[in-house]
Amino acid sequence: METLLKVIAIIQANKENCLDVLPDTDLAEGLGIDSFDTLMIINAIEDEFSIEFDGKDLEQIKTVNDIAEILETKYLKLKKTT
Repeated sequence: METLLKVIAIIQANKENCLDVLPDTDLAEGLGIDSFDTLMIINAIEDEFSIEFDGKDLEQIKTVNDIAEILETKYLKLKKTT
């Protein structure tokens, strides 16, 4: 849940008028996030969590929750074990 809240905060900080961000909100359709916005948000998330998404993961991202799930299951889990 903490990861999801951080992701929502990052989205809100990087995209104007994104106050009603929910876990199942579609990034493109629900928030109007375009490719430039996506790049800014992904860079901010990578900086916040000290990770780097790979291309396959980025292709899977459609919703806010997708970002949080990928972070928790792949990247944050790896950081805890290393």
